[in-house]
Order: sequence, then C-alpha cells, then structure tokens
Amino acid sequence: MSTTDASKAYDLIKEKVIKIKMPPGSVIRETELMQELNLGRTPIREALKRLESENLVIVKPRQGIFVADIPITDLIQIFEVRVELESLCAYLASKRMTPQILTRMKDMAEVYSESDKQDLNFLFNQDQQFHMLLAEAAGNRFLVDEIDYYYNLSLRIWYLVLNNVKPADIDIDAHLKILHAIEKRDHEAARKHMRKHIEQFHRTIKSYV
Repeated sequence: MSTTDASKAYDLIKEKVIKIKMPPGSVIRETELMQELNLGRTPIREALKRLESENLVIVKPRQGIFVADIPITDLIQIFEVRVELESLCAYLASKRMTPQILTRMKDMAEVYSESDKQDLNFLFNQDQQFHMLLAEAAGNRFLVDEIDYYYNLSLRIWYLVLNNVKPADIDIDAHLKILHAIEKRDHEAARKHMRKHIEQFHRTIKSYV
C-alpha cells in the first residue's frame, strides 16, 4: 500500500459520506468499496479508521461499519463551535493576511459572487475553499484543522437538505463583505461579517431540518 492509495481512499470515501452518496446509518462494506474504488483492502481500512476519528464513520463491534447518523442536536452544537472558531479565524486573518493569500481570496470571492446561484454544488465547493484559505491566512495550524473538521460536519448537513435549499437562501455577497473588512484591517468588522455568515447558514439549515 502506498500513502497515495490511502489518501485516495480517504478522499473518495469522505466525499461519498459528506455528499450523502452513502446515507447516514448505511452499512459500509469493504469489499464493495474495493471494487468500486479499485483499491486494496488495506488503504480502504486505513481510510475508514481516519474517518472514524472524524466522527463520519462508526465501527460497531460484531455488527459492522456504518456511516454516522446526523442527530438534530449536532446542528446546534456544530453551530455553537463554528460561529466562534470562524469569527476568530476572520479576526486573526485581518491581522495576518499576506498579499499573496489576499490576491487568491479576492479572485475566489469574485467567482463566488458572480456564480450561478442555481449551482449549489459549485457554491458549496467555493465556500469551502474560501473558508479553508481564510483559515490558512489566520496563521494558526491548529485552527486550520478544527475549521476543516467542523466545516465538513456542517457540509454534510447541507447536503442532507440540499433538495430543499433555494437560491435565495445563499448570501452571494457574504465572502466579499468579509474580505473587504479584512483588506481594511478592520478586525471587528471581519469578525462581525463572518459571524453573520455562519448565523445565516444555521438559520437556513434549521428551517429545513
């Protein structure tokens, strides 16, 4: 097994779980994944162990491996953590943003604001990239890991209600507002706009769950 095989298995299975292609509570069969992904048993098992540590997969002794459920209480608890972490991230990024990352974020925010609001999958992908780049700009590697972890849990809930989400639910200008505050080094405004962005996400999801 190579590191590449294990990473590939992890990325592919994680995408299936997050995008609800493997529904919450469903049984995970290693042999089926091996055939579908054309990978060996060892990288599949390594990937599943990693996903278990991220609370996306559950291993039940003598029963099997399952995709983790999404209890309604998770929505509230994930929100409580995300709104604080992401606000801190925007605050730190407004202090530590480098010109190189700022240029990349401007391009990304413009693409997001000019995107077709009907293409929710594309918007989700752009939003995730924006948040992770912002975490990188904050200059705290521990914060990057935590934001990635909780963002993925949130994204999974998004996909759970995807068929109900309307284009009007998406604040297409949210990234630009955050970015403008960061560019001006307005720490509190950056924090405020990020908090509003996360709160809007929470309200939207809560209305459909």
